[in-house]
Amino acid sequence: MKLGQKQTPFITALENYIKKDVSPFDVPGHHMGNVENAATKVLGHNVFLCDVNAPVGMDNLAKPTGVIMEAEQLMAEACNADKAFFLINGTSSGIIAMIMTAVKAGEKIILPRNIHKSVISALTISGAVPVYVMPQIDNDLEIANQPTLEDWKKAINRNTSAKAIFVINPTYFGAVGELEELVEYAHEHHMAVLVDEAHGAHFYFHLEGQPMTAMDAGADMSSVSFHKTAGSLTQSSVLLLNEHLFRKEEVQTSLNILNTTSPSTLLMASLDGARAFMASKKGQTAMAETYKLVEYARKKINQIKGFEVKDKAYFKKNGAYDYDCSKVVIAIDKLDIDGFDLYRLLIDKYEIQVELAETYEIMCVFAIGTKKKHVDSLVEALKDISAHHYHKDIVYDDHHFDSSFPFMLARPRVAFHAPGKVLPLEELDGTISKEQVMMYPPGIPLIVPGEVWNKDLIKRVKFFEKHKKEGIRLISAYKEGFQVIDTEQWRRFSVYEKKLSDYNRTKKTTPLNDGYHVPFEGEKHKETLVLLPFRLDTWRKKAKPAQVAYKEVISAIAKHEKVVVGIHPRFHKELAPMYERIPNVETISVRYNDAWARDNMPLFLTNGKNLRTVDFRFNAWGGEYDGLYRNYKDDDKLRSPSSPRRWASCHTSIRSSSSKVVL
Repeated sequence: MKLGQKQTPFITALENYIKKDVSPFDVPGHHMGNVENAATKVLGHNVFLCDVNAPVGMDNLAKPTGVIMEAEQLMAEACNADKAFFLINGTSSGIIAMIMTAVKAGEKIILPRNIHKSVISALTISGAVPVYVMPQIDNDLEIANQPTLEDWKKAINRNTSAKAIFVINPTYFGAVGELEELVEYAHEHHMAVLVDEAHGAHFYFHLEGQPMTAMDAGADMSSVSFHKTAGSLTQSSVLLLNEHLFRKEEVQTSLNILNTTSPSTLLMASLDGARAFMASKKGQTAMAETYKLVEYARKKINQIKGFEVKDKAYFKKNGAYDYDCSKVVIAIDKLDIDGFDLYRLLIDKYEIQVELAETYEIMCVFAIGTKKKHVDSLVEALKDISAHHYHKDIVYDDHHFDSSFPFMLARPRVAFHAPGKVLPLEELDGTISKEQVMMYPPGIPLIVPGEVWNKDLIKRVKFFEKHKKEGIRLISAYKEGFQVIDTEQWRRFSVYEKKLSDYNRTKKTTPLNDGYHVPFEGEKHKETLVLLPFRLDTWRKKAKPAQVAYKEVISAIAKHEKVVVGIHPRFHKELAPMYERIPNVETISVRYNDAWARDNMPLFLTNGKNLRTVDFRFNAWGGEYDGLYRNYKDDDKLRSPSSPRRWASCHTSIRSSSSKVVL
């Protein structure tokens, strides 16, 4: 960051212009505030006086050569970028411009599924094909954080033809990923790195202990909401560019498609002023005071029964590489109201407006405008709410976030251009969405064009609709229902019909897309499954020594958790009693070829709440010619649901392989 930028070229030019005794015959029609209406009374004459439309000396946003160019250059210097572009249609316009510039129709872009709605709009406009990488899920707070660096690398390795990756830095709730190493890895694989820094503008102006910025990490482009955390007016943002892969002219061309030809001087002036302030000593002091208030609030709130601020240590423990402490996430516990009720109660009774609510938390954004009196008001309100709504004996149901996302049948642009019809919520199961549906804030789509409605999603939408009175805004295009593709009128439906039919029949998707992951082997098991050895050609002395050794291992494990021992039907009657005498051991009769449970069994995955099995193709490590044995068909059949029902609740050791079918 470059400190001490006192110049404000755009504001100076605007100030000089309005000081003149101009006789205006251009637009806008209020002619520098020469009208009286309700807005002028509330906003004041100066707002309208400064609202001019690119007169001589004020430059042109579509091709800046004067004071806008100078102001943008100062912004780029302050943010350590090669080029900065003022955005007067929010960070959304910057996100769309980035994706339009980097990824063309039919090309892949890798991105997390907890993206903002503007990204889906960009996919619809550009025609790019999304490849989703699943974020880490905090099952207790019920929020999505960052994907792990390892998951990013896997997605890049599996999609080497992708043109770009799209990263959120930070997430809405403040979680930050390992951005520098990710940028380096993506560039090594010839992929551009685009960053949504909507909630990270202040990163550029408070370096001590602050997460790394996208520009410092070497990202190619970043869209930054200065209005969210750096003090400019709502709707004003900045697009930052490092000119390694893309020229400024390419980006400007994309922006000119999206921008109005009548940009607001008020918004551009607010960006010029916000940058100058944030890059000054006053700005540094303001940021330091902000973080002092965060710590003050955390200590005070943590002393109130029923509330706890989840800090950096908590988020790092839950998989984040770093954390933005200015996002104050207040978890609730043992209250007889949920987060949505709390959100509404705070504004209705105490005149306190927080950023958003979830079922088990609310979030407050601390920024340079936060004052101690605001924090004290919040603390006193929470104390009063605790006195009326905290009950130490309340026990919540075991709550875990359903981290699955709908099955993607077609890319967003294909669905957007397909014929549509509107159906009520109760009739949506199995239909293909033609619109985005989301809860705002935070604006993460519940379903996007091209994804398939399912019963779980319908249930979630019903829940949100039930809480409308608490301030939840469920955003969709139609009041009477939701728009889906009219498959009877869609000439291209034959291309997707079988895929949709298979999905609706089996509900099979990929585990990753549905929010499931392989549990760490050190996690607590429900049960351990063992297959008893018996083959004469693999095990010496008719497998008797192996069975004795297995019995010792089974006895040791059974002291700590239940063990299910699979025994071939030919030997079950003979051998089962020997193992069933061991406490905490159960036997089952099942056909298999050999005792390689680690390899021939299905895997057991979890989403934090439910278990799911994944079957793998097994051919004894080589098949008919090179396999350890040729009669491996029973091993290959070891999968649910044809396998014994009990296996669905077991947990086995695992190794990587290629999935044959998801169950």
